[in-house]
Amino acid sequence: MRKKIIILLLAVVTIINIITAAFIFFDIQIMQTPEVVIEIEVVEVTSEEAILHTIIEINNPNDFEIVAKNLEIVTTTPNGYVVTRALIEGGTINSHEKKIFTKDVIISFDGHRPELLTTKITGEVGANLWFIKKTIPLNIGVITSIENLIDELAAPNVDITVDFAELTAKGINITALIDVYNPNSFDIFVRDVSVDIVTGEGKKIGNVDVIGGGVVAAKDYLQINSSGNILFEALNAEILVINMSGVAGAKIAGFEKNLSFNIQTKIIVPDLEEIILSKDKPTILSIRLDEKFTLKGFVFYVGIEIDNSYKVDLILKDMIFSIYTVVDDTLHLISETDKIDEILVKAGTSELSSCEILIPFSKILTIFWSTDSIMVSARGNVTIKGVNQSIFIEIRGYQSIHPFR
Repeated sequence: MRKKIIILLLAVVTIINIITAAFIFFDIQIMQTPEVVIEIEVVEVTSEEAILHTIIEINNPNDFEIVAKNLEIVTTTPNGYVVTRALIEGGTINSHEKKIFTKDVIISFDGHRPELLTTKITGEVGANLWFIKKTIPLNIGVITSIENLIDELAAPNVDITVDFAELTAKGINITALIDVYNPNSFDIFVRDVSVDIVTGEGKKIGNVDVIGGGVVAAKDYLQINSSGNILFEALNAEILVINMSGVAGAKIAGFEKNLSFNIQTKIIVPDLEEIILSKDKPTILSIRLDEKFTLKGFVFYVGIEIDNSYKVDLILKDMIFSIYTVVDDTLHLISETDKIDEILVKAGTSELSSCEILIPFSKILTIFWSTDSIMVSARGNVTIKGVNQSIFIEIRGYQSIHPFR
Protein backbone atom coordinates (compact mmCIF):
# COMPACT_ATOMS: atom_id res chain seq x y z
CA MET A 1 0.00 0.00 0.00
CA ARG A 2 2.78 2.39 0.90
CA LYS A 3 4.52 1.61 -2.34
CA LYS A 4 1.39 2.41 -4.31
CA ILE A 5 1.08 5.79 -2.57
CA ILE A 6 4.66 6.71 -3.43
CA ILE A 7 4.13 5.70 -7.06
CA LEU A 8 0.96 7.79 -7.15
CA LEU A 9 2.74 10.85 -5.71
CA LEU A 10 5.55 10.52 -8.23
CA ALA A 11 3.05 10.32 -11.02
CA VAL A 12 1.27 13.45 -9.78
CA VAL A 13 4.56 15.38 -9.48
CA THR A 14 5.58 14.27 -12.95
CA ILE A 15 2.28 15.36 -14.41
CA ILE A 16 2.58 18.75 -12.65
CA ASN A 17 6.13 19.23 -13.98
CA ILE A 18 5.05 18.31 -17.45
CA ILE A 19 2.17 20.75 -17.29
CA THR A 20 4.43 23.50 -15.84
CA ALA A 21 7.06 22.85 -18.47
CA ALA A 22 4.38 22.98 -21.13
CA PHE A 23 3.21 26.34 -19.86
CA ILE A 24 6.80 27.63 -19.66
CA PHE A 25 7.54 26.30 -23.11
CA PHE A 26 4.40 27.91 -24.46
CA ASP A 27 5.21 31.18 -22.65
CA ILE A 28 8.74 31.28 -23.98
CA GLN A 29 7.64 30.40 -27.48
CA ILE A 30 5.31 33.37 -27.49
CA MET A 31 8.00 35.64 -25.84
CA GLN A 32 7.32 39.21 -26.75
CA THR A 33 10.04 41.11 -28.54
CA PRO A 34 11.63 43.60 -26.15
CA GLU A 35 11.47 47.29 -26.94
CA VAL A 36 14.89 48.62 -27.87
CA VAL A 37 15.75 52.35 -27.96
CA ILE A 38 19.11 53.41 -29.38
CA GLU A 39 20.71 56.83 -28.86
CA ILE A 40 24.07 57.71 -30.37
CA GLU A 41 25.67 61.09 -29.72
CA VAL A 42 28.97 62.62 -30.77
CA VAL A 43 30.21 63.96 -27.45
CA GLU A 44 33.70 65.09 -28.38
CA VAL A 45 35.67 65.78 -31.52
CA THR A 46 39.43 66.26 -31.73
CA SER A 47 41.68 66.96 -34.68
CA GLU A 48 42.00 63.26 -35.56
CA GLU A 49 39.24 61.43 -33.71
CA ALA A 50 35.69 61.60 -32.41
CA ILE A 51 34.00 59.97 -29.43
CA LEU A 52 30.58 58.34 -29.85
CA HIS A 53 28.46 57.89 -26.74
CA THR A 54 26.09 54.95 -27.33
CA ILE A 55 23.03 54.25 -25.17
CA ILE A 56 20.96 51.07 -25.62
CA GLU A 57 17.77 50.90 -23.62
CA ILE A 58 16.03 47.50 -23.57
CA ASN A 59 12.54 47.17 -22.04
CA ASN A 60 11.40 43.65 -21.10
CA PRO A 61 7.59 43.29 -21.53
CA ASN A 62 7.57 39.60 -20.60
CA ASP A 63 6.61 37.84 -17.37
CA PHE A 64 10.09 36.37 -17.06
CA GLU A 65 13.59 37.79 -17.10
CA ILE A 66 15.58 37.96 -20.30
CA VAL A 67 19.27 38.27 -21.05
CA ALA A 68 20.97 40.64 -23.51
CA LYS A 69 24.31 39.35 -24.77
CA ASN A 70 26.83 39.53 -27.61
CA LEU A 71 26.10 43.22 -28.15
CA GLU A 72 28.44 44.69 -30.76
CA ILE A 73 28.79 48.15 -32.31
CA VAL A 74 30.15 48.58 -35.83
CA THR A 75 30.35 52.10 -37.27
CA THR A 76 31.15 52.77 -40.94
CA THR A 77 31.52 55.78 -43.24
CA PRO A 78 29.38 56.15 -46.40
CA ASN A 79 32.02 54.31 -48.45
CA GLY A 80 31.96 51.33 -46.09
CA TYR A 81 35.14 52.05 -44.17
CA VAL A 82 34.90 50.67 -40.62
CA VAL A 83 35.88 53.42 -38.21
CA THR A 84 35.18 51.50 -35.01
CA ARG A 85 34.13 48.10 -33.74
CA ALA A 86 33.38 47.52 -30.06
CA LEU A 87 31.60 45.11 -27.72
CA ILE A 88 29.07 46.18 -25.10
CA GLU A 89 28.74 44.14 -21.97
CA GLY A 90 25.24 42.68 -21.72
CA GLY A 91 23.22 41.60 -18.70
CA THR A 92 19.96 40.34 -17.24
CA ILE A 93 16.74 42.32 -17.55
CA ASN A 94 14.06 41.57 -15.00
CA SER A 95 10.43 41.04 -15.91
CA HIS A 96 8.61 44.23 -16.89
CA GLU A 97 11.71 46.32 -16.28
CA LYS A 98 14.18 48.11 -18.48
CA LYS A 99 17.94 48.28 -18.46
CA ILE A 100 20.37 50.70 -20.04
CA PHE A 101 23.68 49.66 -21.55
CA THR A 102 26.24 52.36 -22.46
CA LYS A 103 29.53 52.51 -24.30
CA ASP A 104 31.91 55.29 -25.34
CA VAL A 105 33.89 54.41 -28.43
CA ILE A 106 36.70 56.30 -30.12
CA ILE A 107 36.49 56.52 -33.89
CA SER A 108 39.31 57.42 -36.24
CA PHE A 109 38.56 58.33 -39.85
CA ASP A 110 42.05 58.05 -41.36
CA GLY A 111 41.23 60.51 -44.14
CA HIS A 112 37.73 59.21 -44.91
CA ARG A 113 34.96 61.78 -45.02
CA PRO A 114 33.06 61.63 -41.74
CA GLU A 115 29.88 63.63 -42.37
CA LEU A 116 27.52 60.60 -42.12
CA LEU A 117 28.12 57.55 -39.97
CA THR A 118 26.14 54.32 -40.05
CA THR A 119 26.20 52.40 -36.77
CA LYS A 120 24.91 48.83 -36.63
CA ILE A 121 24.18 47.25 -33.29
CA THR A 122 23.85 43.50 -33.25
CA GLY A 123 23.32 40.98 -30.47
CA GLU A 124 20.84 38.60 -28.90
CA VAL A 125 18.04 38.86 -26.38
CA GLY A 126 16.81 35.58 -24.95
CA ALA A 127 15.40 33.56 -22.09
CA ASN A 128 16.78 30.39 -20.57
CA LEU A 129 14.48 28.45 -18.22
CA TRP A 130 15.62 25.01 -17.29
CA PHE A 131 16.22 23.11 -20.53
CA ILE A 132 14.15 25.52 -22.59
CA LYS A 133 15.92 28.31 -24.53
CA LYS A 134 14.58 31.09 -26.69
CA THR A 135 16.63 33.87 -28.37
CA ILE A 136 15.71 36.82 -30.54
CA PRO A 137 18.45 38.40 -32.67
CA LEU A 138 19.04 42.13 -32.58
CA ASN A 139 20.12 43.94 -35.73
CA ILE A 140 19.56 47.68 -35.61
CA GLY A 141 21.06 50.38 -37.81
CA VAL A 142 21.40 54.03 -36.83
CA ILE A 143 22.64 56.87 -39.03
CA THR A 144 24.52 59.64 -37.23
CA SER A 145 25.43 62.95 -38.84
CA ILE A 146 28.40 64.93 -37.61
CA GLU A 147 28.17 67.39 -40.49
CA ASN A 148 26.38 69.89 -38.24
CA LEU A 149 29.16 69.52 -35.70
CA ILE A 150 31.73 70.29 -38.37
CA ASP A 151 29.67 73.25 -39.57
CA GLU A 152 29.57 74.56 -36.01
CA LEU A 153 33.25 75.50 -36.16
CA ALA A 154 33.25 78.73 -34.16
CA ALA A 155 35.30 81.65 -35.40
CA PRO A 156 38.14 82.67 -33.07
CA ASN A 157 37.86 85.69 -30.80
CA VAL A 158 40.50 88.15 -31.95
CA ASP A 159 41.73 91.30 -30.20
CA ILE A 160 44.46 93.63 -31.39
CA THR A 161 46.44 96.17 -29.36
CA VAL A 162 48.35 98.87 -31.22
CA ASP A 163 51.19 101.00 -29.84
CA PHE A 164 52.66 103.97 -31.68
CA ALA A 165 56.39 103.49 -31.48
CA GLU A 166 58.56 105.82 -33.56
CA LEU A 167 58.46 108.75 -35.96
CA THR A 168 60.05 108.12 -39.34
CA ALA A 169 60.29 110.01 -42.60
CA LYS A 170 57.37 107.96 -43.98
CA GLY A 171 55.10 108.10 -40.98
CA ILE A 172 54.73 106.53 -37.55
CA ASN A 173 55.99 103.03 -36.90
CA ILE A 174 53.57 100.93 -34.89
CA THR A 175 53.69 97.62 -33.06
CA ALA A 176 50.68 95.35 -32.77
CA LEU A 177 49.86 92.45 -30.48
CA ILE A 178 47.17 90.15 -31.84
CA ASP A 179 45.45 87.89 -29.29
CA VAL A 180 43.57 84.92 -30.76
CA TYR A 181 41.30 82.81 -28.54
CA ASN A 182 39.98 79.45 -29.71
CA PRO A 183 36.50 78.75 -28.25
CA ASN A 184 36.28 75.30 -29.86
CA SER A 185 36.91 71.93 -28.25
CA PHE A 186 39.54 71.14 -30.87
CA ASP A 187 42.69 72.84 -32.13
CA ILE A 188 42.40 75.39 -34.92
CA PHE A 189 44.92 77.16 -37.10
CA VAL A 190 45.02 80.81 -38.14
CA ARG A 191 46.60 81.97 -41.38
CA ASP A 192 46.46 84.65 -44.09
CA VAL A 193 45.89 87.40 -41.54
CA SER A 194 45.90 90.93 -42.94
CA VAL A 195 45.40 94.20 -41.07
CA ASP A 196 44.57 97.57 -42.62
CA ILE A 197 44.11 100.86 -40.80
CA VAL A 198 41.62 103.34 -42.25
CA THR A 199 40.06 106.62 -41.25
CA GLY A 200 36.41 106.95 -40.29
CA GLU A 201 35.73 107.85 -43.91
CA GLY A 202 37.35 104.62 -45.10
CA LYS A 203 40.62 106.02 -46.46
CA LYS A 204 43.52 103.64 -45.96
CA ILE A 205 46.36 105.30 -44.05
CA GLY A 206 48.35 102.33 -42.75
CA ASN A 207 48.75 98.62 -42.35
CA VAL A 208 50.21 95.97 -40.07
CA ASP A 209 52.52 93.31 -41.45
CA VAL A 210 51.42 90.00 -39.94
CA ILE A 211 54.02 87.30 -40.50
CA GLY A 212 52.55 83.81 -40.44
CA GLY A 213 49.89 82.61 -38.05
CA GLY A 214 49.88 79.51 -35.92
CA VAL A 215 47.98 76.74 -34.22
CA VAL A 216 45.65 77.66 -31.36
CA ALA A 217 44.99 74.86 -28.91
CA ALA A 218 41.41 74.14 -27.81
CA LYS A 219 40.15 76.72 -25.29
CA ASP A 220 43.52 78.48 -25.40
CA TYR A 221 45.21 81.66 -26.67
CA LEU A 222 47.79 82.47 -29.33
CA GLN A 223 49.68 85.77 -29.44
CA ILE A 224 51.05 87.14 -32.70
CA ASN A 225 53.53 90.04 -32.57
CA SER A 226 53.48 92.30 -35.61
CA SER A 227 54.60 95.71 -36.77
CA GLY A 228 53.52 98.28 -39.33
CA ASN A 229 53.31 101.93 -40.26
CA ILE A 230 50.71 104.68 -40.54
CA LEU A 231 50.90 107.94 -42.44
CA PHE A 232 51.14 111.24 -40.57
CA GLU A 233 47.74 111.97 -42.07
CA ALA A 234 46.32 109.60 -39.45
CA LEU A 235 46.94 112.27 -36.82
CA ASN A 236 44.34 114.46 -38.52
CA ALA A 237 41.57 111.85 -38.38
CA GLU A 238 38.76 111.93 -35.86
CA ILE A 239 38.84 108.17 -35.51
CA LEU A 240 40.91 105.27 -36.80
CA VAL A 241 39.48 101.87 -37.67
CA ILE A 242 41.37 98.57 -37.83
CA ASN A 243 40.06 96.09 -40.40
CA MET A 244 41.46 92.61 -39.82
CA SER A 245 40.69 89.52 -41.85
CA GLY A 246 42.04 86.03 -42.07
CA VAL A 247 41.27 82.35 -42.28
CA ALA A 248 40.62 80.09 -39.32
CA GLY A 249 40.58 76.39 -39.95
CA ALA A 250 40.48 73.11 -38.16
CA LYS A 251 41.14 69.48 -38.76
CA ILE A 252 38.04 67.92 -37.25
CA ALA A 253 38.20 64.16 -36.86
CA GLY A 254 40.67 64.16 -39.73
CA PHE A 255 38.48 66.39 -41.91
CA GLU A 256 39.66 69.92 -42.73
CA LYS A 257 37.24 72.84 -42.42
CA ASN A 258 38.07 76.50 -43.14
CA LEU A 259 36.25 79.63 -42.02
CA SER A 260 36.99 83.22 -43.01
CA PHE A 261 36.76 85.88 -40.32
CA ASN A 262 36.62 89.66 -40.39
CA ILE A 263 37.19 91.86 -37.35
CA GLN A 264 36.68 95.62 -37.13
CA THR A 265 37.73 97.69 -34.15
CA LYS A 266 38.25 101.37 -33.43
CA ILE A 267 41.40 102.86 -31.93
CA ILE A 268 42.14 106.27 -30.50
CA VAL A 269 43.99 108.69 -32.73
CA PRO A 270 47.52 109.01 -31.33
CA ASP A 271 48.47 112.21 -29.53
CA LEU A 272 51.39 113.99 -31.19
CA GLU A 273 52.54 115.28 -27.81
CA GLU A 274 52.95 111.75 -26.43
CA ILE A 275 55.07 110.79 -29.41
CA ILE A 276 57.32 113.84 -29.70
CA LEU A 277 57.77 114.45 -26.01
CA SER A 278 58.48 110.82 -25.20
CA LYS A 279 61.11 110.06 -22.59
CA ASP A 280 63.21 107.74 -24.72
CA LYS A 281 63.60 110.24 -27.59
CA PRO A 282 63.46 113.77 -26.15
CA THR A 283 63.34 116.92 -28.19
CA ILE A 284 65.87 119.16 -26.43
CA LEU A 285 65.10 122.86 -26.21
CA SER A 286 67.55 125.40 -24.81
CA ILE A 287 67.38 129.17 -24.60
CA ARG A 288 70.23 131.63 -24.78
CA LEU A 289 70.22 135.19 -23.45
CA ASP A 290 72.75 137.93 -23.78
CA GLU A 291 72.50 141.68 -23.48
CA LYS A 292 74.39 144.73 -24.69
CA PHE A 293 74.41 148.31 -23.43
CA THR A 294 73.80 150.82 -26.24
CA LEU A 295 72.99 154.50 -26.51
CA LYS A 296 69.33 153.62 -27.01
CA GLY A 297 69.08 151.22 -24.07
CA PHE A 298 69.62 147.55 -23.40
CA VAL A 299 69.59 145.19 -26.38
CA PHE A 300 68.78 141.59 -25.45
CA TYR A 301 69.90 138.87 -27.82
CA VAL A 302 67.53 135.94 -27.39
CA GLY A 303 68.03 132.61 -29.07
CA ILE A 304 66.31 129.21 -28.90
CA GLU A 305 68.02 126.01 -29.98
CA ILE A 306 66.04 122.92 -30.98
CA ASP A 307 67.73 119.52 -31.13
CA ASN A 308 65.61 117.27 -33.36
CA SER A 309 66.50 113.66 -32.57
CA TYR A 310 63.75 112.22 -34.78
CA LYS A 311 63.90 110.89 -38.33
CA VAL A 312 61.33 113.42 -39.51
CA ASP A 313 61.47 117.20 -39.93
CA LEU A 314 59.86 119.25 -37.17
CA ILE A 315 58.25 122.65 -37.59
CA LEU A 316 58.12 125.39 -34.96
CA LYS A 317 55.44 127.94 -35.71
CA ASP A 318 53.94 131.02 -34.11
CA MET A 319 57.09 131.56 -32.03
CA ILE A 320 57.07 134.63 -29.76
CA PHE A 321 60.00 135.88 -27.69
CA SER A 322 59.10 137.90 -24.61
CA ILE A 323 60.97 139.68 -21.81
CA TYR A 324 59.54 140.15 -18.32
CA THR A 325 60.71 141.77 -15.16
CA VAL A 326 60.51 139.69 -12.03
CA VAL A 327 59.31 141.59 -8.96
CA ASP A 328 58.54 139.57 -5.85
CA ASP A 329 58.03 136.47 -8.02
CA THR A 330 55.56 138.36 -10.18
CA LEU A 331 56.14 138.70 -13.93
CA HIS A 332 55.64 142.00 -15.75
CA LEU A 333 55.84 142.06 -19.54
CA ILE A 334 58.07 144.82 -20.85
CA SER A 335 58.61 143.75 -24.47
CA GLU A 336 58.01 140.95 -26.97
CA THR A 337 58.47 140.18 -30.65
CA ASP A 338 55.93 139.56 -33.35
CA LYS A 339 55.12 135.95 -34.21
CA ILE A 340 57.69 134.09 -36.26
CA ASP A 341 55.62 132.14 -38.74
CA GLU A 342 57.69 128.99 -39.17
CA ILE A 343 61.04 127.50 -38.23
CA LEU A 344 62.04 124.25 -39.95
CA VAL A 345 64.24 121.83 -38.05
CA LYS A 346 65.56 119.07 -40.27
CA ALA A 347 65.56 115.48 -39.05
CA GLY A 348 68.58 114.64 -36.91
CA THR A 349 69.85 118.24 -36.79
CA SER A 350 69.81 121.25 -34.50
CA GLU A 351 68.46 124.67 -35.38
CA LEU A 352 69.08 128.04 -33.72
CA SER A 353 66.57 130.87 -34.01
CA SER A 354 67.35 134.25 -32.49
CA CYS A 355 66.12 137.82 -32.30
CA GLU A 356 66.97 141.18 -30.75
CA ILE A 357 64.76 142.94 -28.24
CA LEU A 358 65.51 146.59 -27.36
CA ILE A 359 64.45 147.98 -24.00
CA PRO A 360 64.81 151.77 -24.04
CA PHE A 361 66.27 153.67 -21.12
CA SER A 362 62.91 155.16 -20.34
CA LYS A 363 61.61 151.73 -19.35
CA ILE A 364 64.86 150.71 -17.67
CA LEU A 365 64.85 153.73 -15.37
CA THR A 366 61.30 152.98 -14.23
CA ILE A 367 61.93 149.30 -13.47
CA PHE A 368 65.57 149.21 -12.37
CA TRP A 369 65.18 149.84 -8.65
CA SER A 370 62.32 147.40 -8.21
CA THR A 371 63.41 144.60 -10.53
CA ASP A 372 64.96 141.44 -9.11
CA SER A 373 65.82 139.90 -12.49
CA ILE A 374 64.84 139.61 -16.12
CA MET A 375 62.98 136.58 -17.43
CA VAL A 376 63.03 135.75 -21.14
CA SER A 377 60.44 133.42 -22.65
CA ALA A 378 60.26 131.63 -26.00
CA ARG A 379 56.94 129.98 -26.74
CA GLY A 380 55.23 128.51 -29.76
CA ASN A 381 53.95 125.27 -31.28
CA VAL A 382 55.74 122.20 -32.58
CA THR A 383 54.23 120.08 -35.36
CA ILE A 384 55.01 118.00 -38.42
CA LYS A 385 54.33 119.03 -41.98
CA GLY A 386 50.82 118.06 -43.01
CA VAL A 387 49.65 117.43 -39.43
CA ASN A 388 46.97 119.57 -37.85
CA GLN A 389 47.93 118.64 -34.31
CA SER A 390 50.56 120.75 -32.59
CA ILE A 391 52.25 120.90 -29.20
CA PHE A 392 52.50 124.09 -27.22
CA ILE A 393 55.97 124.60 -25.80
CA GLU A 394 57.59 127.32 -23.70
CA ILE A 395 61.10 127.62 -22.40
CA ARG A 396 62.26 130.28 -19.93
CA GLY A 397 65.57 131.74 -18.88
CA TYR A 398 66.47 134.20 -16.09
CA GLN A 399 69.15 136.91 -16.09
CA SER A 400 70.18 139.42 -13.41
CA ILE A 401 70.34 143.02 -14.64
CA HIS A 402 73.08 145.51 -13.68
CA PRO A 403 73.36 149.03 -15.07
CA PHE A 404 77.12 149.01 -15.23
CA ARG A 405 77.65 145.68 -17.00
